[in-house]
Amino acid sequence: MDEFKVIVVMNETMLEMLKEKKENYEKNLKIQQYLKDEAFFFKIDKIRAYNVLQCVGVKQKRLEDVYKKLVAPKVFYDMLQQGKIREDDKNLVIKYKTYRTK
Repeated sequence: MDEFKVIVVMNETMLEMLKEKKENYEKNLKIQQYLKDEAFFFKIDKIRAYNVLQCVGVKQKRLEDVYKKLVAPKVFYDMLQQGKIREDDKNLVIKYKTYRTK
């Protein structure tokens, strides 16, 4: 299953849970907006990514594993092919080499 979609669902669930408990859910509302960009995790540093993952409910011991799946080279190249990431995007914090033939 696509790890990014799991994070989106986890955030939606956390948002609803916080609303029901009448707790502050502003961070999760912001995260919901950020997650509209599938390349989001390629545009932020690891510390911020961990913070986002914790806010949506990822357990501390799973942070590294989930993060690696979200920013894996295969994900990057798939998004590049689908046009969801551009090679020349200056906002990308995480990039992988691309090889072009002339």
